[in-house]
Amino acid sequence: MNKKLTYTLSAIILILLIFIGYREFSANNHHAVMAITGATPVAYRQAVPSGVSLEVTGMLEKNYTFDNDALNALAPTYIRTREVTPEGKFMGTYRYHGIPVLHVLEGIPVEKPEDAAFDAPHDIVVTFINAEGKESRFSYGELTMTTDCLPVTLAYNREELVPSKDPEKYNKNVYKENIEGLRLISPRDWDDTRYLDNVVKMTLTVPYAQSSLLPKTQKGLKCSSSGISRITGEKSMPVTYSNVASARYNEWIRVGHGRGYKGISTATGYDLRSFLKKNFPGCDRESWFLFTACDGYRCLFSGREIFEHEAGKDMMIIIRLDGKPHKSGPMLGPVTDYYVDRDVWGLTHVMIIEDIK
Repeated sequence: MNKKLTYTLSAIILILLIFIGYREFSANNHHAVMAITGATPVAYRQAVPSGVSLEVTGMLEKNYTFDNDALNALAPTYIRTREVTPEGKFMGTYRYHGIPVLHVLEGIPVEKPEDAAFDAPHDIVVTFINAEGKESRFSYGELTMTTDCLPVTLAYNREELVPSKDPEKYNKNVYKENIEGLRLISPRDWDDTRYLDNVVKMTLTVPYAQSSLLPKTQKGLKCSSSGISRITGEKSMPVTYSNVASARYNEWIRVGHGRGYKGISTATGYDLRSFLKKNFPGCDRESWFLFTACDGYRCLFSGREIFEHEAGKDMMIIIRLDGKPHKSGPMLGPVTDYYVDRDVWGLTHVMIIEDIK
């Protein structure tokens, strides 16, 4: 074999090796393929700008400060919003890069004082505070126990969404500039009341509740509820089911945060929205509700998540599970939550809290 043929074969083998190596590299590094092929993806990742930080305080084992590097280490999301004021004024359509609040909270251990009425986090209110001192509030559960659909998010980049036809003529987006710092967005809400610009702090607290009217926490207590009392201020009286709409939810997949799979069930009972409207006349999306069990287990819900979010349509007071009366009596069932940890078995008290601080 002459040298020319040898060099030719060697070149062919080298080209084949390069091609095979490129294919292997491309299969495992799709971002590199995009760059090589010249594709321009819309959903490219944006980094948290320098100088942005978030302080987290309250019912924690210690306070935390997430600087720029720490925020960049958290898994981000890319989410679209259609924003409207409480008065119904359309503010525009946007795409945000941001960090779901869940991604911040799930890595932070909650720790309450030893004398706390309830030691779990489900009665906590999470307050977001911006650089000007303005505040926005959510229940801990609506940030952590619900599904990942349209998460409450701390956004750090905003882009206008414009129609594909004549985009240069579109003038319906009010916000033209990018955001500074962190903008709290709540895409499940109908309006932008709880949106908040330039968030710098998040604090976890327990709202005041007249605990003398509620069962004391007794872990492991085997108890049941024979009925529910409604509490307004310092007044307690039995609830009524008169003219309250019935409810049913089929194929409820029940998974606990601590112990995992619990079964697939059919639940029947009363529609929670109807139940609350009947028992607390005048309550609305700005109200807050504390649900308490016979063993002292507590869960706080915002009126927004009950009366405004899609998940609220399916929330129930469960009376029967799989065709049988529930062994613990009435039960609160936010049946579309990802986890069942906000189910309140042996429900004995529902308290309305009008002024959360």
